[in-house]
Order: sequence, then structure tokens, then C-alpha cells
Amino acid sequence: MQMPGAQVEEQLAAELADHGLRATRQRVAILNLLRRSTTHPTAIDLHRQVLEAYPNISRKTVYEVLDSLVAAGLAARVTDAGEPARYEPRADPHYHAHCRICGRLYDLPATADGPLRGSATLPEGFAVEHITVTFRGRCARCRDNI
Repeated sequence: MQMPGAQVEEQLAAELADHGLRATRQRVAILNLLRRSTTHPTAIDLHRQVLEAYPNISRKTVYEVLDSLVAAGLAARVTDAGEPARYEPRADPHYHAHCRICGRLYDLPATADGPLRGSATLPEGFAVEHITVTFRGRCARCRDNI
């Protein structure tokens, strides 16, 4: 009988293979950490976590794994000016709200893509492939603590 952790690893390995990636231990471990995360971790956050299972894994390897997951559509890179990139397992279109005090990112449904596309003046012939929206402000907890 297999342990639930082994079943999850097998499912992740199959998903990696379905997306054209070799299911290395490092890829499976990082994808698993990313999927279990309730935040939008940085590569450094993920490196710290994966070191528990793989003490010899380099930060460079973590960045390379994350790049391959993003390229395959299994993860997304969230960037905000001046902040380190964060990662999430959601590659579907959605927006973010970013608290400027605590740094937390909240996922929001992408409901304004159509109106945004219609109201933006774009260069002639420009084809929009992806819209990124981040609302910046203070979350309720940080707003109440000031």
C-alpha cells in the first residue's frame, strides 16, 4: 500500500510529464511545495523549504526549476516593481491585491479583462496576450493596526 505522500508525488510526476518535463526529485518537491503554499513564496522562500528534504540543492537549481514550471504553464511568476518575484501554482488569469505594509498578495478573480482591453489605446497591430493587474494598498489587518 502506498503512502498518501507517494501518491501525490506520482500525480505530480505524471503532471510534469504531461507538460513535457522530466519528473526530477527537485521538480516534484518544488511543485509540491508551491501547490501546498497558502502564500506567494519567493524563490528564496522555496529554497529554504526544500533544503529540509534536499540539503544539497542549490538556489540556482530552485530558480531553474521555477523557470521550467513557469515555461510549462504549471506555475506563474508574479512580479511587482521593486519586489522580488513571487511564484504561485495558478497559471489561470487572475489579479492580485498587494498590501504595501505586510507584503501579502491576495488572489482576485479577473473580471475586467474585456473592459480593460477595450479602453486601452494600443499600438497598431499589437496583440494582447496577457493582462496583469495589481491593486496596491493596505489589507484590513494592516489598515486597522495604523
